[in-house]
Amino acid sequence: MNDSNPRPPAGQDADPATMILAAIAEIAPELESELASLDRDVDFWTELQLDSMDHLTVMTRLSEQTGREIPERDYPRLTTVNTLCDYLMAEGT
Repeated sequence: MNDSNPRPPAGQDADPATMILAAIAEIAPELESELASLDRDVDFWTELQLDSMDHLTVMTRLSEQTGREIPERDYPRLTTVNTLCDYLMAEGT
């Protein structure tokens, strides 16, 4: 059986940074070795050379895992792991 999202939604008890890095690794497995040393204050879309489809896929995956909508209008400001973590944590409260 080929399930693209074999894990249940992570919910509020999952670490947002871990979810973000895992989502990136799922869509770009060749970057997995770079993720551990990724500066969490750097624009990771540019740093990792992810394209707009990768961006959409990561945001969709995070939305599915958290059960929270991430409106497309918010994407431009969610460019670092830290800002995305803060956003996900704030949206969950």
